[in-house]
Amino acid sequence: MQSILLYLVVLTKYFKKMKKLILVLFAFATANLTAQVAKSRYIKVDEGKEEQVYEAMKAKTQKYNQSAEKGAHYTFYIETGPRAGQLFRARIEQDMAAFDQNGDPEEYKMWNETVAPHVTNDLFQVWNYNKNVSHEMTDLCKKPMRQVILYNIDPAKSNDFWTFRKRVYDAIVKSDAQIDMGVWTVFAGNRGLNVLVGFAHENHAEMDMDGSEEWSKVVTAYNEMNGEDQFKTDNAKLRESLSAWGNSTQLWTFLPELSSPCATP
Repeated sequence: MQSILLYLVVLTKYFKKMKKLILVLFAFATANLTAQVAKSRYIKVDEGKEEQVYEAMKAKTQKYNQSAEKGAHYTFYIETGPRAGQLFRARIEQDMAAFDQNGDPEEYKMWNETVAPHVTNDLFQVWNYNKNVSHEMTDLCKKPMRQVILYNIDPAKSNDFWTFRKRVYDAIVKSDAQIDMGVWTVFAGNRGLNVLVGFAHENHAEMDMDGSEEWSKVVTAYNEMNGEDQFKTDNAKLRESLSAWGNSTQLWTFLPELSSPCATP
């Protein structure tokens, strides 16, 4: 009888934990129903074909993808990390339904004839933009440097992760810190619960300033709003919410000539 009661207690705790997780995920999904969505892939260019491929991608993008509101494509060169030297290219739409619309056959033909023979695509993913925890205030085409943090989160501990992200956003707003930060969550093609947090900078000097002077304003506001040393406490919880090898910080460079125009925030 005692073992049965113990089993029921454990089962009850499990269902409470799962209910909490489902509510957290539902809340973030609901909050971003009208936010942007993206389809992305990594592109490895064949050795010696970089200039040829870049020119072909530039021609195709400038001919067919010159709208920031529909069929927009953005391309980044990955400077550091395990995919250094590859490209990250994403198509961004205002809603998922836009992906149902067929594109211009000539556009696909041009890509397949001039780019596809010289590249290898990998890790196709679909992303949701987390508008309620993102703070983007400038034309990001003017800030080509990206400090990108890729997180792999334990779904059972995601509440701690998102609590920190929301409080960081609130602290940026309160402090008026000059921080451009975009947050995206993998909707499909994920390994665990994946999140991309991208900080945009004009150059290395601004990246250094954003990470010191501007970020210190965020930490101060965070503690004023949530309690003394709460930033340190919540940041520790965020780290504990990650799966093994759960985050990677990389530097990317935005390639405007291989991209659509940027939308003004």
